[in-house]
Amino acid sequence: MRRSRRSTLVLSLVLAIVLALPASMLGQAAPTSPSERPRPAQLLPDSLARARKFTLWLYTNQTDSLFAYLDSASQRELKTPKALEETVAQLAVHAGSEEQLLEERWVTRRGLRQYWRKAKFSGVDEPFLVRLVMVAPGNVAGFGLGLASQAPPVDP
Repeated sequence: MRRSRRSTLVLSLVLAIVLALPASMLGQAAPTSPSERPRPAQLLPDSLARARKFTLWLYTNQTDSLFAYLDSASQRELKTPKALEETVAQLAVHAGSEEQLLEERWVTRRGLRQYWRKAKFSGVDEPFLVRLVMVAPGNVAGFGLGLASQAPPVDP
């Protein structure tokens, strides 16, 4: 019963976050056909270090720092770093804190490069996934949070 209740809470968290994020942060307008997708721009050599730093800022509620690295469309829609604080609070309440890194990798989804960080969190029984949409020259164009078992599909 406990696991089912936590899974329901996490799913509610994910839905609340997705509904609260601006459409530009979710990559809604990307082409759907693989032949229509442009090749993602080359990321900077330090992109992995940046992705790790951005994730740390998300975990530690350094929303002003994270906001500074959002792409211009996301900044315009959110207007202020305080808009990210609700997401950070929901993550902490429903998933807890990261206890152990299980895997990190780069994927391409909807034609954009994403950093995927799968980890064991204190508040959920199964691995949790943090996804950052990274765009050149090293900015964040969106992010996603949720159970690793419910990860969205990636580009072929």
